[in-house]
Amino acid sequence: MRKATLLILLVALASPLFAGRSSVEKTKVEARRLSTNQDPWEIAESENSGDTQATALAVTERTKTLVDAAIAAASSGDDNISIFIMPSHWNAVRFRDIGITDAATTTHQIYLGSLVAGGDCELSHAGQLAWTVGTQTSIYDQITFTSGGTYEPRPGDTVTGVTSTKTAVVVSTVLSGGAWADGDAAGTITYRSASGAFTSGEKVSINSRGTVKADVLTHAASDLIDFELADTVLVTPGAWGGAWTATSPANNTNAEAELDVKGANYMIVVTTATTVDSKLLVTGY
Repeated sequence: MRKATLLILLVALASPLFAGRSSVEKTKVEARRLSTNQDPWEIAESENSGDTQATALAVTERTKTLVDAAIAAASSGDDNISIFIMPSHWNAVRFRDIGITDAATTTHQIYLGSLVAGGDCELSHAGQLAWTVGTQTSIYDQITFTSGGTYEPRPGDTVTGVTSTKTAVVVSTVLSGGAWADGDAAGTITYRSASGAFTSGEKVSINSRGTVKADVLTHAASDLIDFELADTVLVTPGAWGGAWTATSPANNTNAEAELDVKGANYMIVVTTATTVDSKLLVTGY
């Protein structure tokens, strides 16, 4: 009987300790759930001013399947429509725009869709973003090139100037002629995070995941052209969507828009006008 009484007493004394420890652990878990995701900025849309810009989606074109078909048909600039798959942990999206000429303008139409059966969905017009470029430099640059091939640079590759030894990271390439397979590709290459100025007309080598490719292409210009951040944005909300907010300083710093995406799976970006090569940057939380 004394043993039973002693056991009951020990359990009673230990219970608050265990209860307190459980409460502390639970608080830690809840705190983690409240932390903010810090995803890097991504390019949701890239547009060349010399291309034909698409028109805004008509109400008879606003499904994911119809947009896929329009992109494949590549008529009237529809092949420039971009489909961005929304990360599942993004509840809101931040937008910035960059362009290569001061005071240039770009207009984007933003559509959102949430999946239904079969992977298709209706698209709702969330709003329009009209940007004006300022003078604050971004981490992105571009330059024309010739003599490209037979290795096609891939996003994430590191380039090194054979003469200057300066480096940069490949973002994308756009061909204006030739072909990589034939060794005569020519066009424009976009970099980020350049370490300095390249030498005029120099050849570049590429480090692709530890393998060095020599003399992959030749720069056809004297130096990189900087993409600059838009410092003004005008948001025109659509009939559907979450609340928009905007920061539009118009002082040559960076403008930004933000949208509650309400759990959307897809974001469709249609650039309906641009006077300059431009890119729409997005990140979420």
